[in-house]
Amino acid sequence: MDFRFTPEEEAFRKEVREFLDKELPKDWPGVDPDCYHEDAFDEIHEVSVAMQKKLAAKGWLGLTWPKKYGGHEQPLWKQIILEEEMTYRGSPGLDPYQFVGGMGDLLLEFGTEAQKEKYLPMMIRGEIKGATGMSEPNAGSDLANIQLKADLQGDYFILNGQKTWQSAAHRADLAPVYVRTDPNLAKHRGISIILVEYQKTPGITMRRLEMMSGLGAFNEVFYDNVKIPKENLLGEINSGWKIVMAALSHERSYGVMLLINIRRDIDLLIEYCKETKDVDGEPLSKNRLIRNRLAEVVIQQEIARNVGYKLNHLALTGGNVVSTANHVKILGGITTQRVAQVGMQIMGLYSQLGPVGGNWRQTDPVKDKWARLGGRMKHLYLSTICNTIAAGTTEVARNAAAGALGLPREPKPAPKK
Repeated sequence: MDFRFTPEEEAFRKEVREFLDKELPKDWPGVDPDCYHEDAFDEIHEVSVAMQKKLAAKGWLGLTWPKKYGGHEQPLWKQIILEEEMTYRGSPGLDPYQFVGGMGDLLLEFGTEAQKEKYLPMMIRGEIKGATGMSEPNAGSDLANIQLKADLQGDYFILNGQKTWQSAAHRADLAPVYVRTDPNLAKHRGISIILVEYQKTPGITMRRLEMMSGLGAFNEVFYDNVKIPKENLLGEINSGWKIVMAALSHERSYGVMLLINIRRDIDLLIEYCKETKDVDGEPLSKNRLIRNRLAEVVIQQEIARNVGYKLNHLALTGGNVVSTANHVKILGGITTQRVAQVGMQIMGLYSQLGPVGGNWRQTDPVKDKWARLGGRMKHLYLSTICNTIAAGTTEVARNAAAGALGLPREPKPAPKK
């Protein structure tokens, strides 16, 4: 694998950077790559919608998708460069539920021609926002345990049940929703995926859930005799598990975005250590322990990022991405947590202070002067707790990685007599 980018690719990277310099607000603090900020705050959501339109105007949505649906059939590395630069800058607008291995790729792989022609052009024009309807109160990492019921009655599926921890649902226009269409089959069978248009469908109610970081980006979603046309079935009925596996492979590869985002936090932390003096008037960056801790997290992030590049290389060359996607999922979660812990340790009690009133950006530099890095490290520490849980726990990912090595599963303990 050649780690060098071509002159054309570097020129595209420069173009993306100049675009972000021009289009992002001058005091933009950067948001996380999960869309939690833009889903939680109206003002950030407005910036996200505007940026999505601007990306569409540049032809940067659906970069690698077929031209027949409005895509641009550009090389995968251009898409990777776009994701890298936008993630590093904390720029919203590139909806991960559609474009970063999300709903759009599932439609391309499993959708009918009518579904592709209807939805993909809308995504590419920046007209809709996506979400994903996976988790339920009793179905998280064990996704095969989903119970949201979908009965096929004539030309419609009738949905009854609940989803939870659903990111972006209150903002979304469209989502693939994972349902139980035959409760009499084994739990890995009898699963189907149905495309649901949230804003146009009666019978759906939502309740916002506040994360431990204080952001209200998750939702409980309740379905009460919700009618969905049967042509919204994605793939074949009762054969949704292969789509589940494809979706989880895409979602776990999202660890790459976490690793790019965390590099920005490392760079901000390094700058903080250069500019902040200790009690003796010396920069923190001269402290040997601090220097060592910073060097360690940079090495960990760089190693993990290179595994992410391997994942992209496998996708580009048609290799098996499932095992490496699990590796990236594990590394992404663990590395982001380590960076947050190091940041909290270096900054001490100041790291716990956020902007006045909990605002997402500092509006009063006099009152907020003690909120070092705008409270970013505190938010990072709280938000990264979920990085080893979301999209399947680290333990589940390790089991999958071990299975790819041909290792047998641990036998179940014998029932007690």
